[in-house]
Amino acid sequence: MAGRSVACVDRKGTGRYSIYMANYARGNVGPHALIEMDEAASDVEKGIIVLSDVGAQANVNKYTGGRGVAVGPILSETRSDIFCDNENGPNFLFHNNGDGKFEDVAAGAGVEDRNEHGRGVALTDFNGDGKTDIVYGNWNGPHRLYLQDSTQKFRNIATKAFSSPSPIRTVIAADFDNDQQLEVFFNNIAYRGNAPNRIFRVSRKENSDPDITELDVGDASEPQGRGTGATVTDFDGDGLLDLLVAHGESASQPISVFKVNQGSNNNWLRVVPRTCFGAYARGAKVVMHTKQSGVHTRIIDGGSGYLCEMEPVAHFGLGSDEATSIKVYWPDGSSVVRPLESVDMNTVIEISYPKEGEESTFTSDAQVWMHANEEEESMHT
Repeated sequence: MAGRSVACVDRKGTGRYSIYMANYARGNVGPHALIEMDEAASDVEKGIIVLSDVGAQANVNKYTGGRGVAVGPILSETRSDIFCDNENGPNFLFHNNGDGKFEDVAAGAGVEDRNEHGRGVALTDFNGDGKTDIVYGNWNGPHRLYLQDSTQKFRNIATKAFSSPSPIRTVIAADFDNDQQLEVFFNNIAYRGNAPNRIFRVSRKENSDPDITELDVGDASEPQGRGTGATVTDFDGDGLLDLLVAHGESASQPISVFKVNQGSNNNWLRVVPRTCFGAYARGAKVVMHTKQSGVHTRIIDGGSGYLCEMEPVAHFGLGSDEATSIKVYWPDGSSVVRPLESVDMNTVIEISYPKEGEESTFTSDAQVWMHANEEEESMHT
C-alpha cells in the first residue's frame, strides 16, 4: 500500500476508532483501507491487540489515487461520514448508513470532481446554516469552496482569486483573528519557482452567499517555502491560533511558526469534547449560540486534510460578542447542552461524554438553527 493520509473514524458510534487509510492505488493493488481492533481475536488484559482491515466490510475499499481525508457529520446529523479528495479519479463522499457501513454518494451530492487532483481539505459551516461545508485544494487546478444546501447537494462558490490554481498541499479553515469570520489558509510547495501561501476571509452574510476576500498573509507567505503540511493550535494560551507550517520533500527547510498580529482584544472560546473513554472526541460537532451573531458550528475533524492533522479542539472567535450556550453532538447521537455566562468567555471548556440519564433530548441542526433565529428575532423585536 502507498499511504497518503489517515483519519480516525468512530464508524459505529462506540467511542472506538478505526483508522481510515487513503492509499494511492496501482491498478487493483492498494485500495483505501479501514484498520481497527479485532475484538474477538484480541486480549486487551494480556496486551494482545489484533488489527484487521475491514475496508471491504465497510464498503470503502475503492481504488484510486488517494490524497486528502476529512471525517465528521457531513451529511449525517451526528454520524461520522468520510470525504476523500483524490487524484486521477473521482472524489469519494462516504455516507455513514448507521450500521458501520458506508455508501459513496459523491456523484449525487455534486462533489465527485473527476477531472482534478485533490490535496488539502477541511470541514466547517461557512454561512451559519447548520450544514457542513467542504473546502479543498486541487494540485495546480481550481480550488473549491462547496456550500451544502437543504437537499444535501453542494455548490461551488469559490471566486476567481480563491480558486486560482497552485501547487497546493494543506488547506486550513479557522478564525485566526477571533473576529467571528472564518479564514481559509492555502499552503503551497515551491517546487518550480515561487509559490506563495495565501489566505482568504470568508465573511457570513444574511440571506446570501459569504463574501470571499483575499488578505495579506504577511510573513506566512513564504514564496520559496517547500510546504508539505500545516496546522493550527494555541501554543501559548493567549486565545489566538498559532500557525505551524512544515516543509520538505523537494528541499530541506525548517518548520515555521507564525503568530497572528491582530485580534488580541477579541473574545474567544475553545471547546474540547471527550469520548466515553476520556479520549478526544474526533468526529464530534460543537454548536455555539451567541447573543448577537446567531449560531456557529465547528467539526472536530478526524482527518483534517493531507499529510497533516488539525487539533481536536473547537475554536471559536467571538469578536465583541458572547456565547450563551454550547451543544456537543457525539457520533452515536448523544448530545449535551451547557449554558454559558460572561465569565466563561476566553476560556477552554472540556465537555465529557454524558453519563446515563444526563443526555439531553436530541435536536437536529435545522431545529437548533431555526430556534436560534427565532431567539434573535425576538431580541430585535
